Amino acid sequence: MKQMLKDWAIELVILFTAVVLVVLNPSKVYAALISANVSYLNLSIIIVAVALLSSFIATTIPKQAIGKAIGKQSGVKGILIGAIFGTLMVGPAYMFFPFFKELRDRGAGPNIIATTVGAWAIKIAWIPFAISVLGWRFVVLFNALIFVFAVFSGMFVGAFYKEQESY
Repeated sequence: MKQMLKDWAIELVILFTAVVLVVLNPSKVYAALISANVSYLNLSIIIVAVALLSSFIATTIPKQAIGKAIGKQSGVKGILIGAIFGTLMVGPAYMFFPFFKELRDRGAGPNIIATTVGAWAIKIAWIPFAISVLGWRFVVLFNALIFVFAVFSGMFVGAFYKEQESY
């Protein structure tokens, strides 16, 4: 029993806290559960979409095509493809890491993946709202700098991995 309490200490504290919260304020707990379920459903859609995209790439696009377009030796063209792709991506980063692994396994260079992840900070859908709150000069300059630094990040990572065969 003592070992079980030690092994499950965090879970027991969470369970105790949940029971106390249910007793003290059940309406807020109910609202939190509804919110958690909505978040879970939204994330599950992204998980399924990324899984389907990864499967599609794995089964239909030849490894040579990926390597040629966004491989280690694709140069500036590949980095720009990665930067543009990164700006168009939506969703949490951890959902796309399996997708990046699939691209890497099929020939994408570390420079392209680094550029894509860096450019991900640009959220195209949020730009109109950001302009209305922060002004167009700030938003344009900030996003341009993110794009440029994402490209430089990719170039730096590419130079770092240049001498290594794989990463």
